[in-house]
Amino acid sequence: MSDHVLLIGAAGLVGRHVRAALDGRDVVATSHRDPVDGGVPLDITDSAAVRRIVADVKPAAIVLAAADPYVEGCERDPLGTRRINVEAASVIRDAAREATLVVFSSEYVFDGTRLAYREDDAVAPLNEYGRQKVALEELARSSPRHLVLRVSGVFGEEPRRKNFVWQLVDRLRAGGTFDVPSDQLITPTDAASLGVAVRELLDRGATGTFHAGGPEIMAREAFAQMVARAFALDGSKIRPRPTAELGLLAKRPPKAGLADAKLQQVLGHGLRRAEDALADLTLG
Repeated sequence: MSDHVLLIGAAGLVGRHVRAALDGRDVVATSHRDPVDGGVPLDITDSAAVRRIVADVKPAAIVLAAADPYVEGCERDPLGTRRINVEAASVIRDAAREATLVVFSSEYVFDGTRLAYREDDAVAPLNEYGRQKVALEELARSSPRHLVLRVSGVFGEEPRRKNFVWQLVDRLRAGGTFDVPSDQLITPTDAASLGVAVRELLDRGATGTFHAGGPEIMAREAFAQMVARAFALDGSKIRPRPTAELGLLAKRPPKAGLADAKLQQVLGHGLRRAEDALADLTLG
């Protein structure tokens, strides 16, 4: 792969780790609300600005890591979030038909009626976020060269500490309790090794859809307890509750783990185990 990459959304959890994995490459990184060192400001809902930067950079690959990732927010404001999560991607695709387009999807494209989904299983989203991800996938697949990477429960170093791991750690360290769904599965995805997987897939010229979640499917409650152990926190403060009692607007798929056999076959390895990635985070 050419080193020439346009990374859109470099300030977010996934984007910052993709950028780290591409260190030393010719990467133009953009951000919107949170500036990044050496980055270019870009509002992806500004179609003219998107077309301008694509024309200027002429990338061999575009990694689209910018998104509105809040499931409840998508349910409350489907039109506003779709402008970011779907319509902006359409402009990016049309502006760079020759580039490999990399997008990030979710296990929420599935209805959660089976334990471990493969890439070719039928999608059946239960909520607006999942429907937007299905639309994003379809957009990407209409590009001649694309990578659709489905992930789940991404965690890692992040200044704003918004992902599940840091929310739990900060709440327990402050002496509070933390409610966790007792009836949902997760495929914990280490952001650092996800970034490496993006680099390796691009280097191999891979295309298509991959489940780029971690190597283990587990209950959300079990993952929460793993986080508590890693950070030497009181796991008794974690309160398992049925999803129906959490007052959530958007339906969640109960069993939607991601099987990563295809990724392992292509790369020769998967992402890091959650326990190993969490151990690294405790040293930070």
